[in-house]
Formats: sequence, C-alpha cells, structure tokens
Amino acid sequence: MVPSPQVTVAPQERRAAPRRCLEAQITATSQSNFFCGFTEDMSEGGVFVATSRPPPIGELVHLSVRVGADQPVTVIGEVRWHRMDYNGNACGCGVQFVVLDPRAALLFQGLLARAGQAPLFVE
Repeated sequence: MVPSPQVTVAPQERRAAPRRCLEAQITATSQSNFFCGFTEDMSEGGVFVATSRPPPIGELVHLSVRVGADQPVTVIGEVRWHRMDYNGNACGCGVQFVVLDPRAALLFQGLLARAGQAPLFVE
C-alpha cells in the first residue's frame, strides 16, 4: 500500500523572504520522481511548483528554473509542504532552496527585483 502524502501548509510568518510574482517553467528530478511544472510564486528562499505529482515531503530535488528565454538556473531544494486541491488531490509543493551557487543567487536576485508583489493566497 502506498502511503498517502503528508499534508502540511507553510505558515506565512515562517517565510524568510517575501514572495514575488514570477512566471517560470520548472523541471525537477529527485530519487523517486521527474516532473515538470510551473510557478508564479517565488522568493529568494524557495519556490512553489504547481504539479499534480509532487515528490514526498523531505525529498531533495534538483530544479531547473527557466524564466522566458533566459538560460535556466539550477538549484537544489527540499520539498517542505504539499498543496491539496478541494478534492484532496496534490496540486503542487513548496520547495526550499538548500544549495544555491553564487551565480544562481545573483540571477534570482535580479529576476525577483524586477518581479511584482505576489498576490495573497488563502487556503
């Protein structure tokens, strides 16, 4: 029997950096998954990835984040929480960056500086 995904939500007050609106395509690989998704919600500390098959909470993922025609930025992150839809199905996950090389950090800072304030999301 496959265990059901753990459902947790990252409280707003635990964010270390403000979220920004930034549309990006994301591909990710982990020990158990390969998935593609997208985001409209990113910060210097992590990203929300909209996908119907998120990796398990706690799993490390290698992310490739592409904004528009820019070269993709590669980072390593940890899945911290899952978002569930109204039917109880997974529809995405929050990934906290754990390894971000200096080049990637500078690229993200530049992208986020140009991005707008993220809208509030009410669960």
